[in-house]
Amino acid sequence: MVTTRFHFADDARRSIVDGATKVARLVELTLGPAARTVLVERAPGRPLVASSGYDVALQVDFACPVEQIGAQAMRNVSWEVSDRWGDGTATVVSLAAALLQSLDRADKSGRDRRTISATFGAEVAEVVATLTRSTTPVVEEEDFRQVIETAAGGDDLLQLLLEAVLSAGPQGYVDVVPAVDADALEVGRGLAFDGGWLSSDLAPSGKSSVVLDKAYVVAFDGAVQSIAEIGPMLDVFVRMDRPLLFVATSFSDEAKIQLGSLVRRTGAKIAAVRAPGEGDWRRFHIGDIAAATGSTLFGDEGGYSLKNVRPELVGRVQKIELTANESRFEIDVDTGPELEFRKAQIRGDVARSRYLSLDRERHEKRLARLSAGIVTLSISGHTERERAQRIGSAQRAVQAIKAARQSGTIAGGGIALREAGRILGNSSVTGPAFEAPFRALSANGAAASSLSPRDPCNLLVDVVRRAAATAASLVSTDVAITHPRRLAN
Repeated sequence: MVTTRFHFADDARRSIVDGATKVARLVELTLGPAARTVLVERAPGRPLVASSGYDVALQVDFACPVEQIGAQAMRNVSWEVSDRWGDGTATVVSLAAALLQSLDRADKSGRDRRTISATFGAEVAEVVATLTRSTTPVVEEEDFRQVIETAAGGDDLLQLLLEAVLSAGPQGYVDVVPAVDADALEVGRGLAFDGGWLSSDLAPSGKSSVVLDKAYVVAFDGAVQSIAEIGPMLDVFVRMDRPLLFVATSFSDEAKIQLGSLVRRTGAKIAAVRAPGEGDWRRFHIGDIAAATGSTLFGDEGGYSLKNVRPELVGRVQKIELTANESRFEIDVDTGPELEFRKAQIRGDVARSRYLSLDRERHEKRLARLSAGIVTLSISGHTERERAQRIGSAQRAVQAIKAARQSGTIAGGGIALREAGRILGNSSVTGPAFEAPFRALSANGAAASSLSPRDPCNLLVDVVRRAAATAASLVSTDVAITHPRRLAN
Protein backbone atom coordinates (compact mmCIF):
# COMPACT_ATOMS: atom_id res chain seq x y z
CA MET A 1 0.00 0.00 0.00
CA VAL A 2 1.31 3.44 -0.96
CA THR A 3 0.46 6.44 1.22
CA THR A 4 0.98 10.11 0.54
CA ARG A 5 2.78 12.15 3.18
CA PHE A 6 3.26 15.88 3.52
CA HIS A 7 6.38 17.46 5.05
CA PHE A 8 6.19 21.17 5.80
CA ALA A 9 8.56 24.15 6.04
CA ASP A 10 11.75 23.77 8.05
CA ASP A 11 11.37 20.02 8.61
CA ALA A 12 11.19 19.36 4.87
CA ARG A 13 14.07 21.66 4.02
CA ARG A 14 16.27 20.29 6.79
CA SER A 15 15.83 16.71 5.56
CA ILE A 16 16.50 17.72 1.96
CA VAL A 17 19.69 19.53 2.98
CA ASP A 18 20.74 16.54 5.08
CA GLY A 19 20.24 14.13 2.17
CA ALA A 20 22.17 16.32 -0.26
CA THR A 21 24.99 16.85 2.24
CA LYS A 22 25.38 13.14 3.01
CA VAL A 23 25.66 12.35 -0.70
CA ALA A 24 28.20 15.15 -1.17
CA ARG A 25 30.42 13.90 1.67
CA LEU A 26 30.47 10.45 0.08
CA VAL A 27 30.96 11.68 -3.48
CA GLU A 28 33.82 14.01 -2.46
CA LEU A 29 35.91 10.95 -1.68
CA THR A 30 36.25 10.42 -5.45
CA LEU A 31 37.67 13.89 -6.16
CA GLY A 32 41.16 14.35 -7.55
CA PRO A 33 44.18 12.24 -8.55
CA ALA A 34 44.50 10.87 -5.01
CA ALA A 35 40.79 9.97 -4.82
CA ARG A 36 39.52 6.97 -2.91
CA THR A 37 37.29 4.28 -4.36
CA VAL A 38 33.94 3.40 -2.82
CA LEU A 39 32.91 -0.24 -2.43
CA VAL A 40 29.17 -0.76 -2.89
CA GLU A 41 27.38 -3.93 -1.84
CA ARG A 42 25.33 -5.53 -4.61
CA ALA A 43 24.09 -8.81 -3.14
CA PRO A 44 24.04 -11.50 -4.32
CA GLY A 45 26.53 -10.38 -6.99
CA ARG A 46 30.03 -9.08 -6.47
CA PRO A 47 30.36 -5.55 -5.07
CA LEU A 48 30.72 -2.49 -7.27
CA VAL A 49 33.97 -0.55 -7.06
CA ALA A 50 32.88 3.04 -7.78
CA SER A 51 35.42 5.72 -8.58
CA SER A 52 33.34 8.55 -10.09
CA GLY A 53 30.95 10.94 -8.41
CA TYR A 54 28.00 9.90 -10.51
CA ASP A 55 28.57 6.17 -9.92
CA VAL A 56 28.61 6.79 -6.17
CA ALA A 57 25.56 9.09 -6.15
CA LEU A 58 23.64 6.48 -8.12
CA GLN A 59 24.01 3.97 -5.28
CA VAL A 60 22.60 6.13 -2.46
CA ASP A 61 19.11 5.26 -1.22
CA PHE A 62 17.91 6.74 2.10
CA ALA A 63 15.13 5.34 4.28
CA CYS A 64 13.82 8.88 4.80
CA PRO A 65 11.95 9.82 1.60
CA VAL A 66 12.63 13.54 2.06
CA GLU A 67 16.36 12.96 2.43
CA GLN A 68 16.06 10.91 -0.74
CA ILE A 69 14.75 14.00 -2.54
CA GLY A 70 18.02 15.77 -1.72
CA ALA A 71 20.01 12.72 -2.79
CA GLN A 72 18.08 12.46 -6.06
CA ALA A 73 18.75 16.12 -6.84
CA MET A 74 22.49 15.50 -6.40
CA ARG A 75 22.23 12.43 -8.59
CA ASN A 76 20.43 14.35 -11.31
CA VAL A 77 22.87 17.25 -11.47
CA SER A 78 25.77 14.79 -11.47
CA TRP A 79 24.23 12.92 -14.41
CA GLU A 80 23.71 16.17 -16.35
CA VAL A 81 27.38 17.09 -16.03
CA SER A 82 28.53 13.53 -16.78
CA ASP A 83 26.41 13.38 -19.93
CA ARG A 84 27.59 16.78 -21.14
CA TRP A 85 31.28 16.65 -20.22
CA GLY A 86 32.20 13.17 -19.00
CA ASP A 87 33.87 14.76 -15.96
CA GLY A 88 33.16 17.17 -13.11
CA THR A 89 30.54 14.94 -11.48
CA ALA A 90 32.00 15.02 -7.98
CA THR A 91 32.77 18.74 -8.22
CA VAL A 92 29.20 19.68 -9.12
CA VAL A 93 27.76 17.62 -6.25
CA SER A 94 30.23 19.09 -3.75
CA LEU A 95 29.47 22.63 -4.89
CA ALA A 96 25.69 22.15 -5.13
CA ALA A 97 25.51 20.82 -1.56
CA ALA A 98 27.72 23.64 -0.23
CA LEU A 99 25.62 26.31 -1.99
CA LEU A 100 22.45 24.70 -0.66
CA GLN A 101 23.78 24.85 2.89
CA SER A 102 24.73 28.54 2.46
CA LEU A 103 21.31 29.45 1.10
CA ASP A 104 19.60 27.50 3.87
CA ARG A 105 21.56 29.41 6.52
CA ALA A 106 20.70 32.72 4.87
CA ASP A 107 17.03 31.74 4.77
CA LYS A 108 17.03 30.77 8.46
CA SER A 109 18.59 34.11 9.37
CA GLY A 110 15.29 35.79 8.63
CA ARG A 111 16.39 37.72 5.55
CA ASP A 112 13.82 38.37 2.84
CA ARG A 113 13.77 35.52 0.33
CA ARG A 114 13.58 37.78 -2.68
CA THR A 115 16.63 39.67 -1.47
CA ILE A 116 18.50 36.40 -0.90
CA SER A 117 17.54 35.18 -4.39
CA ALA A 118 18.69 38.40 -6.07
CA THR A 119 21.96 38.43 -4.10
CA PHE A 120 22.57 34.76 -4.93
CA GLY A 121 22.04 35.35 -8.63
CA ALA A 122 24.43 38.31 -8.60
CA GLU A 123 27.10 36.34 -6.73
CA VAL A 124 26.91 33.40 -9.13
CA ALA A 125 27.17 35.79 -12.08
CA GLU A 126 30.26 37.40 -10.50
CA VAL A 127 31.90 33.99 -10.00
CA VAL A 128 31.23 33.06 -13.64
CA ALA A 129 32.68 36.40 -14.79
CA THR A 130 35.76 35.89 -12.60
CA LEU A 131 36.35 32.40 -14.00
CA THR A 132 35.94 33.63 -17.57
CA ARG A 133 38.39 36.51 -17.06
CA SER A 134 41.10 34.15 -15.82
CA THR A 135 41.06 31.92 -18.91
CA THR A 136 44.33 30.91 -20.58
CA PRO A 137 44.32 29.63 -24.20
CA VAL A 138 45.48 26.06 -24.83
CA VAL A 139 48.32 26.38 -27.36
CA GLU A 140 51.52 24.65 -26.30
CA GLU A 141 52.11 20.95 -25.73
CA GLU A 142 52.57 21.60 -22.02
CA ASP A 143 49.06 23.11 -21.90
CA PHE A 144 47.59 19.89 -23.26
CA ARG A 145 49.72 17.85 -20.88
CA GLN A 146 48.35 19.67 -17.83
CA VAL A 147 44.74 19.21 -18.94
CA ILE A 148 45.28 15.51 -19.59
CA GLU A 149 47.02 14.97 -16.25
CA THR A 150 44.16 16.66 -14.41
CA ALA A 151 41.36 14.82 -16.21
CA ALA A 152 42.98 11.38 -16.40
CA GLY A 153 44.24 11.48 -12.82
CA GLY A 154 47.84 10.43 -13.40
CA ASP A 155 50.47 9.66 -16.02
CA ASP A 156 49.62 6.04 -16.89
CA LEU A 157 48.18 7.06 -20.26
CA LEU A 158 49.67 10.54 -20.48
CA GLN A 159 52.02 10.11 -23.44
CA LEU A 160 49.59 8.07 -25.50
CA LEU A 161 46.77 10.53 -24.87
CA LEU A 162 49.02 13.46 -25.68
CA GLU A 163 50.01 11.89 -28.98
CA ALA A 164 46.37 11.13 -29.78
CA VAL A 165 45.01 14.63 -29.20
CA LEU A 166 47.93 16.30 -30.99
CA SER A 167 47.53 13.94 -33.97
CA ALA A 168 43.80 14.62 -34.18
CA GLY A 169 44.20 18.38 -33.98
CA PRO A 170 41.32 20.77 -33.25
CA GLN A 171 39.18 19.45 -36.12
CA GLY A 172 39.76 15.74 -35.56
CA TYR A 173 38.12 13.19 -33.28
CA VAL A 174 39.72 10.80 -30.80
CA ASP A 175 37.73 7.57 -30.50
CA VAL A 176 38.54 5.58 -27.34
CA VAL A 177 37.82 1.86 -27.71
CA PRO A 178 38.70 -1.35 -25.80
CA ALA A 179 41.93 -3.04 -26.95
CA VAL A 180 42.20 -6.74 -27.63
CA ASP A 181 45.83 -6.92 -26.55
CA ALA A 182 48.00 -3.88 -25.80
CA ASP A 183 47.39 -0.13 -25.94
CA ALA A 184 47.53 1.13 -29.51
CA LEU A 185 47.07 4.32 -31.52
CA GLU A 186 45.82 4.43 -35.10
CA VAL A 187 45.71 7.70 -37.00
CA GLY A 188 43.12 7.64 -39.79
CA ARG A 189 43.26 10.51 -42.26
CA GLY A 190 40.61 11.38 -44.76
CA LEU A 191 37.17 9.91 -45.27
CA ALA A 192 36.91 6.38 -43.85
CA PHE A 193 33.90 4.28 -42.84
CA ASP A 194 33.24 0.91 -41.32
CA GLY A 195 31.80 -1.42 -43.94
CA GLY A 196 33.67 -2.46 -47.06
CA TRP A 197 32.82 -3.91 -50.44
CA LEU A 198 29.29 -4.96 -51.17
CA SER A 199 30.20 -8.52 -52.10
CA SER A 200 33.35 -10.61 -52.43
CA ASP A 201 32.22 -11.25 -56.02
CA LEU A 202 33.23 -7.66 -56.74
CA ALA A 203 36.76 -8.16 -55.39
CA PRO A 204 39.65 -9.33 -57.59
CA SER A 205 40.32 -13.02 -57.20
CA GLY A 206 42.75 -13.69 -54.33
CA LYS A 207 42.92 -10.01 -53.35
CA SER A 208 42.10 -8.66 -49.91
CA SER A 209 41.22 -5.19 -51.16
CA VAL A 210 39.78 -3.29 -54.10
CA VAL A 211 41.71 -0.18 -55.20
CA LEU A 212 40.26 2.33 -57.66
CA ASP A 213 42.51 5.16 -58.83
CA LYS A 214 41.08 8.45 -60.08
CA ALA A 215 37.59 7.09 -59.71
CA TYR A 216 34.12 8.52 -60.19
CA VAL A 217 31.61 8.34 -57.35
CA VAL A 218 27.84 8.04 -57.71
CA ALA A 219 25.84 8.46 -54.48
CA PHE A 220 22.26 7.17 -54.55
CA ASP A 221 19.89 7.75 -51.63
CA GLY A 222 17.72 4.75 -52.31
CA ALA A 223 17.47 0.97 -52.46
CA VAL A 224 18.61 -0.98 -55.53
CA GLN A 225 16.34 -3.97 -56.14
CA SER A 226 17.61 -5.02 -59.57
CA ILE A 227 20.53 -4.20 -61.81
CA ALA A 228 18.00 -3.15 -64.44
CA GLU A 229 17.46 0.03 -62.41
CA ILE A 230 21.12 1.05 -62.66
CA GLY A 231 22.17 -0.73 -65.85
CA PRO A 232 22.08 2.34 -68.15
CA MET A 233 24.12 4.31 -65.63
CA LEU A 234 26.71 1.52 -65.32
CA ASP A 235 26.99 1.20 -69.10
CA VAL A 236 28.16 4.79 -69.32
CA PHE A 237 31.21 4.06 -67.16
CA VAL A 238 31.87 0.67 -68.79
CA ARG A 239 32.10 2.40 -72.19
CA MET A 240 34.32 5.16 -70.75
CA ASP A 241 36.56 2.50 -69.14
CA ARG A 242 36.71 4.63 -66.00
CA PRO A 243 36.65 3.30 -62.42
CA LEU A 244 33.38 3.83 -60.58
CA LEU A 245 32.28 3.49 -56.98
CA PHE A 246 28.53 3.22 -56.60
CA VAL A 247 27.17 3.97 -53.12
CA ALA A 248 23.52 3.28 -52.30
CA THR A 249 21.38 3.01 -49.20
CA SER A 250 20.86 -0.74 -49.74
CA PHE A 251 21.06 -3.51 -52.34
CA SER A 252 18.87 -6.58 -52.69
CA ASP A 253 20.56 -10.01 -52.85
CA GLU A 254 19.52 -10.22 -56.49
CA ALA A 255 21.17 -6.89 -57.28
CA LYS A 256 24.40 -8.01 -55.60
CA ILE A 257 24.54 -11.21 -57.68
CA GLN A 258 23.77 -9.39 -60.92
CA LEU A 259 26.33 -6.69 -60.25
CA GLY A 260 29.02 -9.27 -59.50
CA SER A 261 28.16 -11.10 -62.73
CA LEU A 262 28.46 -7.87 -64.74
CA VAL A 263 31.91 -7.11 -63.31
CA ARG A 264 33.21 -10.62 -64.01
CA ARG A 265 31.74 -10.70 -67.51
CA THR A 266 32.94 -7.27 -68.69
CA GLY A 267 36.02 -6.71 -66.52
CA ALA A 268 34.57 -3.31 -65.62
CA LYS A 269 36.29 -1.36 -62.85
CA ILE A 270 33.12 -1.03 -60.81
CA ALA A 271 32.85 -1.35 -57.05
CA ALA A 272 29.81 -0.88 -54.83
CA VAL A 273 29.25 -0.27 -51.14
CA ARG A 274 26.18 0.08 -48.99
CA ALA A 275 25.99 3.37 -47.12
CA PRO A 276 27.41 2.84 -43.61
CA GLY A 277 25.29 2.87 -40.48
CA GLU A 278 21.69 1.95 -39.82
CA GLY A 279 18.40 3.76 -40.24
CA ASP A 280 18.66 7.52 -40.62
CA TRP A 281 22.43 7.35 -40.09
CA ARG A 282 22.81 5.82 -43.56
CA ARG A 283 21.20 8.88 -45.06
CA PHE A 284 23.50 11.14 -43.05
CA HIS A 285 26.60 9.24 -44.19
CA ILE A 286 25.65 8.98 -47.86
CA GLY A 287 25.06 12.74 -47.88
CA ASP A 288 28.51 13.23 -46.31
CA ILE A 289 30.11 11.06 -49.01
CA ALA A 290 28.36 13.05 -51.72
CA ALA A 291 29.50 16.37 -50.24
CA ALA A 292 33.10 15.20 -49.75
CA THR A 293 33.47 13.85 -53.27
CA GLY A 294 31.49 16.55 -55.04
CA SER A 295 28.76 14.16 -56.16
CA THR A 296 25.14 15.10 -56.64
CA LEU A 297 22.99 13.08 -54.27
CA PHE A 298 20.76 11.07 -56.57
CA GLY A 299 17.37 9.85 -55.41
CA ASP A 300 13.77 10.97 -55.02
CA GLU A 301 14.47 13.40 -52.19
CA GLY A 302 17.21 15.22 -54.08
CA GLY A 303 15.20 15.25 -57.29
CA TYR A 304 17.96 13.71 -59.44
CA SER A 305 17.33 10.41 -61.22
CA LEU A 306 20.04 7.86 -62.06
CA LYS A 307 18.72 8.05 -65.62
CA ASN A 308 20.21 11.54 -65.85
CA VAL A 309 23.76 10.76 -64.74
CA ARG A 310 26.21 13.15 -66.42
CA PRO A 311 29.94 13.70 -65.73
CA GLU A 312 29.32 17.05 -64.06
CA LEU A 313 26.91 15.42 -61.58
CA VAL A 314 29.19 12.69 -60.27
CA GLY A 315 31.93 12.89 -57.67
CA ARG A 316 35.64 12.28 -58.11
CA VAL A 317 38.34 10.97 -55.80
CA GLN A 318 42.06 10.43 -56.17
CA LYS A 319 41.88 6.91 -54.74
CA ILE A 320 39.42 4.53 -53.11
CA GLU A 321 40.45 1.44 -51.18
CA LEU A 322 37.86 -1.10 -50.10
CA THR A 323 38.34 -4.14 -47.90
CA ALA A 324 35.77 -6.51 -46.47
CA ASN A 325 35.41 -4.23 -43.43
CA GLU A 326 36.34 -0.69 -44.41
CA SER A 327 35.97 1.93 -47.13
CA ARG A 328 38.65 4.64 -47.36
CA PHE A 329 38.60 7.64 -49.70
CA GLU A 330 41.66 9.68 -50.62
CA ILE A 331 40.29 13.01 -51.75
CA ASP A 332 42.35 15.74 -53.37
CA VAL A 333 39.54 17.63 -55.02
CA ASP A 334 38.29 20.88 -53.52
CA THR A 335 34.51 20.53 -53.45
CA GLY A 336 34.29 24.14 -52.32
CA PRO A 337 31.15 25.66 -50.86
CA GLU A 338 29.19 22.37 -50.95
CA LEU A 339 31.54 20.74 -48.47
CA GLU A 340 31.64 23.79 -46.21
CA PHE A 341 27.85 23.93 -46.27
CA ARG A 342 27.71 20.28 -45.28
CA LYS A 343 30.08 20.90 -42.37
CA ALA A 344 27.88 23.77 -41.22
CA GLN A 345 24.88 21.45 -41.32
CA ILE A 346 26.70 18.88 -39.20
CA ARG A 347 27.69 21.53 -36.65
CA GLY A 348 23.98 22.29 -36.40
CA ASP A 349 23.30 18.57 -35.86
CA VAL A 350 25.90 18.55 -33.06
CA ALA A 351 24.30 21.58 -31.39
CA ARG A 352 20.81 20.05 -31.60
CA SER A 353 22.10 16.85 -29.99
CA ARG A 354 23.64 18.57 -26.97
CA TYR A 355 21.44 16.57 -24.59
CA LEU A 356 21.84 13.27 -26.47
CA SER A 357 25.43 12.23 -25.89
CA LEU A 358 25.46 9.23 -28.25
CA ASP A 359 23.96 11.18 -31.15
CA ARG A 360 26.28 14.10 -30.43
CA GLU A 361 29.34 11.85 -30.60
CA ARG A 362 28.20 10.33 -33.90
CA HIS A 363 27.71 13.76 -35.45
CA GLU A 364 31.12 14.86 -34.16
CA LYS A 365 32.66 11.84 -35.88
CA ARG A 366 30.91 12.83 -39.11
CA LEU A 367 32.41 16.30 -38.90
CA ALA A 368 35.87 14.91 -38.15
CA ARG A 369 35.75 12.63 -41.22
CA LEU A 370 35.13 15.63 -43.43
CA SER A 371 37.83 17.72 -41.71
CA ALA A 372 40.90 16.06 -40.22
CA GLY A 373 40.10 12.41 -39.64
CA ILE A 374 39.60 10.08 -36.70
CA VAL A 375 42.29 8.88 -34.31
CA THR A 376 41.45 5.54 -32.69
CA LEU A 377 42.93 4.99 -29.24
CA SER A 378 42.70 1.36 -28.08
CA ILE A 379 43.01 0.89 -24.32
CA SER A 380 43.90 -2.39 -22.62
CA GLY A 381 44.00 -3.66 -19.03
CA HIS A 382 45.04 -6.71 -17.06
CA THR A 383 41.45 -7.19 -15.88
CA GLU A 384 38.04 -6.01 -17.13
CA ARG A 385 37.81 -3.59 -14.21
CA GLU A 386 41.25 -2.12 -14.87
CA ARG A 387 40.49 -1.73 -18.57
CA ALA A 388 37.17 -0.04 -17.82
CA GLN A 389 38.88 2.39 -15.42
CA ARG A 390 41.62 3.24 -17.92
CA ILE A 391 39.06 3.72 -20.70
CA GLY A 392 37.08 6.05 -18.42
CA SER A 393 40.22 8.05 -17.66
CA ALA A 394 41.07 8.34 -21.36
CA GLN A 395 37.53 9.44 -22.26
CA ARG A 396 37.56 12.11 -19.56
CA ALA A 397 40.88 13.42 -20.85
CA VAL A 398 39.66 13.53 -24.45
CA GLN A 399 36.51 15.40 -23.42
CA ALA A 400 38.56 17.81 -21.31
CA ILE A 401 40.88 18.60 -24.22
CA LYS A 402 37.90 19.23 -26.49
CA ALA A 403 36.41 21.63 -23.94
CA ALA A 404 39.76 23.32 -23.29
CA ARG A 405 40.27 23.97 -26.99
CA GLN A 406 36.90 25.72 -27.10
CA SER A 407 37.24 27.95 -24.07
CA GLY A 408 40.79 27.78 -22.71
CA THR A 409 41.69 26.65 -19.20
CA ILE A 410 41.72 27.97 -15.67
CA ALA A 411 43.42 26.82 -12.48
CA GLY A 412 42.09 23.38 -11.55
CA GLY A 413 42.00 21.44 -8.35
CA GLY A 414 39.27 23.70 -6.96
CA ILE A 415 41.69 26.65 -6.91
CA ALA A 416 39.81 28.83 -9.41
CA LEU A 417 36.52 28.27 -7.57
CA ARG A 418 38.13 29.04 -4.22
CA GLU A 419 39.67 32.30 -5.49
CA ALA A 420 36.40 33.37 -7.12
CA GLY A 421 34.60 32.76 -3.82
CA ARG A 422 37.18 34.78 -1.90
CA ILE A 423 36.55 37.75 -4.17
CA LEU A 424 32.92 37.67 -2.98
CA GLY A 425 34.15 37.75 0.62
CA ASN A 426 33.16 35.91 3.78
CA SER A 427 30.23 38.25 4.39
CA SER A 428 28.59 37.21 1.13
CA VAL A 429 25.79 34.66 0.99
CA THR A 430 27.79 32.01 -0.89
CA GLY A 431 31.46 33.03 -0.93
CA PRO A 432 32.79 30.31 1.43
CA ALA A 433 30.73 27.63 -0.37
CA PHE A 434 32.95 27.89 -3.45
CA GLU A 435 35.86 26.51 -1.39
CA ALA A 436 34.11 23.15 -0.89
CA PRO A 437 35.70 21.27 -3.83
CA PHE A 438 39.17 22.56 -2.87
CA ARG A 439 38.73 21.44 0.74
CA ALA A 440 37.61 17.99 -0.43
CA LEU A 441 40.57 17.68 -2.79
CA SER A 442 42.95 18.67 -0.01
CA ALA A 443 41.42 16.09 2.31
CA ASN A 444 42.02 13.47 -0.37
CA GLY A 445 45.71 14.34 -0.50
CA ALA A 446 45.64 16.33 -3.75
CA ALA A 447 47.45 19.22 -2.10
CA ALA A 448 50.56 17.08 -1.90
CA SER A 449 50.43 16.33 -5.62
CA SER A 450 53.09 17.75 -7.94
CA LEU A 451 50.52 18.47 -10.65
CA SER A 452 49.70 21.99 -11.82
CA PRO A 453 46.09 21.17 -12.61
CA ARG A 454 44.18 22.97 -15.35
CA ASP A 455 40.44 22.64 -15.96
CA PRO A 456 38.50 23.65 -19.09
CA CYS A 457 36.82 26.97 -18.37
CA ASN A 458 33.47 26.12 -19.98
CA LEU A 459 33.23 22.88 -17.99
CA LEU A 460 33.72 24.70 -14.69
CA VAL A 461 31.33 27.49 -15.66
CA ASP A 462 28.68 24.88 -16.48
CA VAL A 463 29.34 23.16 -13.15
CA VAL A 464 28.78 26.47 -11.29
CA ARG A 465 25.55 27.23 -13.13
CA ARG A 466 24.07 23.75 -12.70
CA ALA A 467 25.07 23.56 -9.03
CA ALA A 468 23.54 26.99 -8.39
CA ALA A 469 20.30 26.10 -10.17
CA THR A 470 20.00 22.88 -8.15
CA ALA A 471 20.63 24.60 -4.83
CA ALA A 472 18.18 27.41 -5.60
CA SER A 473 15.41 24.98 -6.51
CA LEU A 474 15.85 22.94 -3.32
CA VAL A 475 16.13 25.81 -0.84
CA SER A 476 12.79 27.25 -1.94
CA THR A 477 10.97 24.15 -0.60
CA ASP A 478 8.00 24.93 1.68
CA VAL A 479 6.36 21.53 1.49
CA ALA A 480 7.47 18.12 0.24
CA ILE A 481 5.10 15.38 -0.87
CA THR A 482 6.39 11.81 -0.68
CA HIS A 483 5.02 8.40 -1.50
CA PRO A 484 7.01 5.96 0.65
CA ARG A 485 7.35 2.41 -0.54
CA ARG A 486 5.97 -0.29 1.73
CA LEU A 487 8.92 -2.24 3.12
CA ALA A 488 8.91 -5.99 2.76
CA ASN A 489 8.88 -8.05 5.97
